[in-house]
Amino acid sequence: MAHRRFYIALFLIAMFVSIITKRVVLARYGYPTMAAVSGTRSFIFSSRAQKQTADSKAELGWSSPSDADPVLPGTSAASLTAYNYDQASFEKLILYNVAVAFQPKNRTETNVFKKKSKKSPAELLPLGEDNLFVSAQDLHGYMAVGVADGVGGWSEAGYDSLAILRELCHQIKSRFEQSSAKASDTPKQLLQAAFADVTASPKVEIGGTTACLGILTPEKQLKVANLGDSWCGLFRDYKLVKETQFQTHNFNTPYQLAKIPAHILRQAELQGKRYIIDKPDMCDEYVWDLKKDDVIIFATDGVTDNVVPQDIELFLKDQLSNGKKSLSAVSSQFVKEVVKVSKDANFPSAFAQELSRITGQRYMGGKEDDITVVMVKVL
Repeated sequence: MAHRRFYIALFLIAMFVSIITKRVVLARYGYPTMAAVSGTRSFIFSSRAQKQTADSKAELGWSSPSDADPVLPGTSAASLTAYNYDQASFEKLILYNVAVAFQPKNRTETNVFKKKSKKSPAELLPLGEDNLFVSAQDLHGYMAVGVADGVGGWSEAGYDSLAILRELCHQIKSRFEQSSAKASDTPKQLLQAAFADVTASPKVEIGGTTACLGILTPEKQLKVANLGDSWCGLFRDYKLVKETQFQTHNFNTPYQLAKIPAHILRQAELQGKRYIIDKPDMCDEYVWDLKKDDVIIFATDGVTDNVVPQDIELFLKDQLSNGKKSLSAVSSQFVKEVVKVSKDANFPSAFAQELSRITGQRYMGGKEDDITVVMVKVL
């Protein structure tokens, strides 16, 4: 009887782990529609967190661009995050202020009996299974920014699941900077062309990724394309006034660009399964007019699975209202705050609330994930 209870408990734990892990590849349908839930959120961003000691910073494992890992041996320079933006160029911008911040989740193996294996790219690179890009601003004031979130399940099968988003961000940035028609370029066109490059590239064997990117114009307009569950929000006077909508097939199963070899597709078909393979032309498009002091945030779901727009509004007001903090400091503090709540077992995260609505059971706690942010302020 004791053995039976043990295996039942093990089965229930496995089911829960499968729910909280982002669905990679196999399409599943039939989740109930999400309904709004009421409840009081106990979390408020506060500038008091600035008093955090160096020890607590180390405990959180937070990384800033200046702390980023050096070039890794045997890794293509074009694939590394450091080559998808130039930190020094941010100081030369004339129309927009830009800052980036990121923190990979802790992937340290805690099972001391498990055989040690070679570290995965997600453990070695500073953004984990996320990536970002910020283009150079051209002479007229055009620039492109964006984030991508890789589907990590392929790494469990021994593949470099990050190659697709590293190459995608690199190709979007390169294509935009080389374009001679930036005034007519759209993020959707960039995504389509860059993904065509990815599918033809021998650097990418297999993988899937979401993408959220935008083009900032000298006329103070933002054009956005979003595919999947990464996110862009526009804040005016510390209030969210525009945002992208999540594209999902089911709970925790986002739209995703995917490159999958034919033999793997054939094997899945023989098993009566299919992989999610969405196309760039399925992205949602947005065009937003901007005003001075507007704040734009591009973020992966490590942010939006944990905090809701009201949390971000409180944070921006707290951090920016006195006008004394740099955007770089604000973006870094934002990521640190999200990291903290993602580790808090009692925090009513957005993911926990959604899971509660689906299952009819009460869940609490943050959701640890890679967290990546590109923050833009209109000058």
